[in-house]
Amino acid sequence: MKKLENKDKIYLNYSTEDGKNAQDILRNRITLVEKSICDYCKTENNKGLYCKSCGASLNEAKLVEKKISIKVSKVDIKPILLTSVASIVTLFLISLGLKLLMSFNLGELINFINSLHIILGINLGTINLNLSTMMNSGSVIMHLGVLVIALIPLLVLSLYNVIFIKNKNAQDLLYNSVGVGATYGLMLVIISIFSSTSSSISQMMNYGISVAYRYKILELFSNGFILGFISTYLIGYKKKYFGQNIYLDILKKAINSILILYVVIFIILLGLSIVDNSYLYELGVYNYSRNNAFILSQLASYILTFANIIPTTIGSNKLSILTIINGDLLFDTKLILIAIILLALLVLILTGYNLKKKFKNSSVNIVLIFSICYSIIIAILSSFSAIYIGGNISLLKMSNYSGNTFMGSGIFTTLIISFIYSYIIVKIGYTLSDFE
Repeated sequence: MKKLENKDKIYLNYSTEDGKNAQDILRNRITLVEKSICDYCKTENNKGLYCKSCGASLNEAKLVEKKISIKVSKVDIKPILLTSVASIVTLFLISLGLKLLMSFNLGELINFINSLHIILGINLGTINLNLSTMMNSGSVIMHLGVLVIALIPLLVLSLYNVIFIKNKNAQDLLYNSVGVGATYGLMLVIISIFSSTSSSISQMMNYGISVAYRYKILELFSNGFILGFISTYLIGYKKKYFGQNIYLDILKKAINSILILYVVIFIILLGLSIVDNSYLYELGVYNYSRNNAFILSQLASYILTFANIIPTTIGSNKLSILTIINGDLLFDTKLILIAIILLALLVLILTGYNLKKKFKNSSVNIVLIFSICYSIIIAILSSFSAIYIGGNISLLKMSNYSGNTFMGSGIFTTLIISFIYSYIIVKIGYTLSDFE
């Protein structure tokens, strides 16, 4: 076979070496445009491939100028920064008011606390205190996971989200949620660096007292990120975004399921407290029952975790399935806890049923994604609501006393059990929809 010269190869449609297309036929620069007026009969057409009068094709090939462009995500950082900065400033003003109120009860001890400490406190940061006196020394680690307190930054962030954040689509919502969460969390880290200081008082009760503060930076960042993300996401999500990002849609379903369950449990506990609050004795939290809104909102989070069959410590009791079967709780209390477990079971089954209706044509493993989102949110709730106080507490006495207090459930245990449990139950509801 005669070997082709280079000058002859320019007429080949395909390469003689690898068979690839050898001609530039402008296939990346040609597009079909639908004409509104037929070239043949001049009839105006609103839509369609062919003219409604003569049947001629309305498609026309056009050459498009090829532009080299780098696709950059258009994220407006200004409203994100405004939301985070305005929230921090507002929380600072709130902390000034809280410090004033605290001064009436703490007296000279308020000198150890500044507004930055209060800001970190209402964002539920874990604090490490190292205290020393002329007589003694010791350390205390505290995580006061009171959900009512966490509502303060959540509401402030939500307020400024309404003012500054504008979402045009689901992608903007995702960018803004991550942006607010990251910037707000970073600001909390910066505050913790400046507030990790030492101070001393020598006049108080004739003791020289030195106090050193330290905060867990990674925990503060994660707390800030979660609060910023959730506030932006819940405020910004609209029904018109449904279907634009299936993962955000499933996340919204998981959040809604947990919110519904939490509210229903809170209402049940509130109703029981009005009729007969003896169950608070058994759970070891009756001493706090003077402030029902506070204790019930906290107790509802623990019961919600337990409703997903996760072992949970409340007061001096560790609730688990074994507690229900062989524990010392009264029958009425056991009946209440069983009813709440069945309620959570029903909510998850109905959620699975609804997921099949909403995402029946999706190729994504809906149940798996939902269970991941659900378990992460339950673990976050467990982390935020855990109360832990430990260390050498009696510092102004001749001897130290070691002790610790814990209420809540382990984060990793919560994550694993809630994932397995929710996957099984939601899968049942998801499968039941096939029998219609």
